[in-house]
Amino acid sequence: MTAVMCGVLAVMGCTRSESGSAQPVTTDLAAAAAGLWDPCSQIPDSLLTSVGLDVASKRSGILGAEEPGWKICRWDDVNFPSDFGIGVYSTVNTVEEVRAKTTNIEFKDVTIAGRAGVQFRQSHFKPDEDCSIVFPTSTGFVQLDMLNGGSKARTVPPCERLQPIAEAIVPLFPA
Repeated sequence: MTAVMCGVLAVMGCTRSESGSAQPVTTDLAAAAAGLWDPCSQIPDSLLTSVGLDVASKRSGILGAEEPGWKICRWDDVNFPSDFGIGVYSTVNTVEEVRAKTTNIEFKDVTIAGRAGVQFRQSHFKPDEDCSIVFPTSTGFVQLDMLNGGSKARTVPPCERLQPIAEAIVPLFPA
Protein backbone atom coordinates (compact mmCIF):
# COMPACT_ATOMS: atom_id res chain seq x y z
CA MET A 1 0.00 0.00 0.00
CA THR A 2 1.64 3.21 -1.10
CA ALA A 3 -0.83 5.63 0.41
CA VAL A 4 0.68 7.52 3.30
CA MET A 5 -1.32 9.77 5.55
CA CYS A 6 -0.45 12.03 8.35
CA GLY A 7 -2.10 15.25 9.43
CA VAL A 8 1.00 17.07 10.62
CA LEU A 9 0.04 20.16 12.57
CA ALA A 10 2.24 23.24 12.68
CA VAL A 11 2.97 24.38 16.22
CA MET A 12 3.18 28.14 16.50
CA GLY A 13 3.09 30.62 19.34
CA CYS A 14 3.28 34.35 19.86
CA THR A 15 5.20 36.51 22.26
CA ARG A 16 4.71 40.14 22.99
CA SER A 17 7.65 42.54 22.64
CA GLU A 18 8.01 45.57 24.87
CA SER A 19 6.49 47.78 22.16
CA GLY A 20 3.38 45.59 22.11
CA SER A 21 3.68 44.09 18.62
CA ALA A 22 3.21 40.35 18.33
CA GLN A 23 6.19 38.35 17.08
CA PRO A 24 5.74 34.75 15.87
CA VAL A 25 7.86 32.16 17.65
CA THR A 26 8.19 28.71 16.10
CA THR A 27 8.84 25.71 18.28
CA ASP A 28 11.97 23.77 17.37
CA LEU A 29 10.09 20.62 16.44
CA ALA A 30 13.16 18.74 15.24
CA ALA A 31 14.79 19.09 18.67
CA ALA A 32 11.56 18.10 20.41
CA ALA A 33 11.17 15.04 18.17
CA ALA A 34 14.69 13.85 18.99
CA GLY A 35 13.43 12.50 22.34
CA LEU A 36 10.23 10.94 20.99
CA TRP A 37 9.47 7.24 21.14
CA ASP A 38 10.38 5.78 17.73
CA PRO A 39 7.96 3.11 16.45
CA CYS A 40 10.40 1.95 13.75
CA SER A 41 12.95 0.89 16.35
CA GLN A 42 10.73 0.18 19.36
CA ILE A 43 8.23 -2.32 17.92
CA PRO A 44 9.90 -5.73 17.59
CA ASP A 45 9.71 -7.54 14.26
CA SER A 46 8.38 -10.62 16.06
CA LEU A 47 5.37 -8.65 17.32
CA LEU A 48 4.70 -7.17 13.88
CA THR A 49 4.82 -10.63 12.32
CA SER A 50 2.51 -12.03 15.00
CA VAL A 51 -0.21 -9.49 14.06
CA GLY A 52 0.09 -10.18 10.32
CA LEU A 53 2.35 -7.33 9.22
CA ASP A 54 5.19 -7.65 6.72
CA VAL A 55 8.37 -6.38 8.42
CA ALA A 56 10.03 -5.96 5.02
CA SER A 57 7.39 -3.35 4.09
CA LYS A 58 8.54 -0.95 6.85
CA ARG A 59 8.65 2.72 5.82
CA SER A 60 9.86 5.57 7.99
CA GLY A 61 8.61 9.14 7.75
CA ILE A 62 6.36 10.47 4.99
CA LEU A 63 7.51 8.99 1.68
CA GLY A 64 10.91 8.45 3.30
CA ALA A 65 11.25 12.01 4.62
CA GLU A 66 11.26 12.70 8.35
CA GLU A 67 8.66 15.19 9.60
CA PRO A 68 9.71 17.74 12.23
CA GLY A 69 8.00 16.95 15.55
CA TRP A 70 7.08 13.39 14.51
CA LYS A 71 8.45 9.83 14.47
CA ILE A 72 6.49 7.83 11.87
CA CYS A 73 6.56 4.22 10.77
CA ARG A 74 4.22 2.22 8.49
CA TRP A 75 3.85 -1.44 7.57
CA ASP A 76 1.65 -3.34 5.15
CA ASP A 77 0.00 -6.66 5.90
CA VAL A 78 1.52 -9.88 4.55
CA ASN A 79 -1.00 -10.32 1.72
CA PHE A 80 -0.14 -9.43 -1.85
CA PRO A 81 -1.58 -7.18 -2.93
CA SER A 82 -1.84 -5.68 0.52
CA ASP A 83 -5.27 -5.60 2.21
CA PHE A 84 -4.32 -2.96 4.77
CA GLY A 85 -1.55 -0.82 6.18
CA ILE A 86 -0.78 0.26 9.72
CA GLY A 87 0.87 3.52 10.68
CA VAL A 88 2.28 4.34 14.10
CA TYR A 89 3.03 8.00 14.82
CA SER A 90 4.71 9.55 17.83
CA THR A 91 4.51 13.34 18.13
CA VAL A 92 4.89 16.35 20.38
CA ASN A 93 1.36 17.46 19.45
CA THR A 94 -1.63 17.00 21.76
CA VAL A 95 -4.83 15.00 21.63
CA GLU A 96 -6.68 18.33 21.81
CA GLU A 97 -5.10 19.28 18.47
CA VAL A 98 -6.39 16.02 16.97
CA ARG A 99 -9.90 16.80 18.24
CA ALA A 100 -9.69 20.37 16.89
CA LYS A 101 -8.77 19.32 13.34
CA THR A 102 -11.99 19.67 11.32
CA THR A 103 -11.22 16.69 9.05
CA ASN A 104 -11.09 14.35 12.06
CA ILE A 105 -14.58 13.05 12.86
CA GLU A 106 -16.58 10.45 14.79
CA PHE A 107 -14.61 10.61 18.03
CA LYS A 108 -15.08 7.82 20.54
CA ASP A 109 -13.31 7.22 23.86
CA VAL A 110 -11.81 3.73 23.95
CA THR A 111 -9.65 1.61 26.23
CA ILE A 112 -7.08 -0.64 24.55
CA ALA A 113 -4.78 -2.91 26.56
CA GLY A 114 -5.87 -1.02 29.69
CA ARG A 115 -4.94 2.38 28.25
CA ALA A 116 -7.38 5.21 27.54
CA GLY A 117 -7.38 6.57 24.02
CA VAL A 118 -9.53 8.40 21.48
CA GLN A 119 -10.70 6.66 18.32
CA PHE A 120 -11.64 8.70 15.23
CA ARG A 121 -11.59 8.65 11.47
CA GLN A 122 -10.59 11.13 8.80
CA SER A 123 -13.42 12.65 6.77
CA HIS A 124 -11.60 12.39 3.43
CA PHE A 125 -11.86 8.56 3.61
CA LYS A 126 -14.94 6.40 3.36
CA PRO A 127 -16.09 4.84 6.67
CA ASP A 128 -14.83 1.40 5.57
CA GLU A 129 -11.33 2.70 4.73
CA ASP A 130 -9.69 4.15 7.85
CA CYS A 131 -9.57 4.14 11.64
CA SER A 132 -7.20 5.98 13.98
CA ILE A 133 -6.64 5.86 17.73
CA VAL A 134 -4.52 8.34 19.70
CA PHE A 135 -3.07 7.78 23.16
CA PRO A 136 -1.71 10.70 25.21
CA THR A 137 1.89 10.48 26.40
CA SER A 138 4.06 12.72 28.56
CA THR A 139 5.59 14.20 25.39
CA GLY A 140 2.44 14.46 23.20
CA PHE A 141 0.66 11.41 21.80
CA VAL A 142 1.13 8.14 19.93
CA GLN A 143 -1.32 7.28 17.17
CA LEU A 144 -2.23 4.04 15.46
CA ASP A 145 -3.73 4.34 11.98
CA MET A 146 -5.40 1.61 9.90
CA LEU A 147 -6.00 2.03 6.19
CA ASN A 148 -7.94 -0.72 4.43
CA GLY A 149 -6.86 -1.43 0.85
CA GLY A 150 -9.06 -2.69 -1.98
CA SER A 151 -12.74 -3.58 -1.83
CA LYS A 152 -11.98 -7.14 -0.59
CA ALA A 153 -10.20 -5.68 2.45
CA ARG A 154 -13.14 -3.41 3.23
CA THR A 155 -15.28 -6.40 4.21
CA VAL A 156 -13.66 -6.07 7.66
CA PRO A 157 -14.37 -2.67 9.28
CA PRO A 158 -11.06 -0.86 9.85
CA CYS A 159 -11.59 -0.25 13.59
CA GLU A 160 -12.45 -3.92 14.05
CA ARG A 161 -9.31 -4.91 12.14
CA LEU A 162 -7.19 -2.42 14.14
CA GLN A 163 -8.37 -3.66 17.56
CA PRO A 164 -6.22 -6.84 17.90
CA ILE A 165 -3.18 -5.10 16.42
CA ALA A 166 -3.61 -2.23 18.87
CA GLU A 167 -3.97 -4.67 21.79
CA ALA A 168 -0.52 -6.04 20.92
CA ILE A 169 1.27 -2.74 20.21
CA VAL A 170 -0.21 -0.31 22.78
CA PRO A 171 1.63 -1.86 25.78
CA LEU A 172 4.89 -0.71 24.14
CA PHE A 173 3.84 2.96 24.10
CA PRO A 174 5.55 5.33 26.51
CA ALA A 175 3.63 6.78 29.46
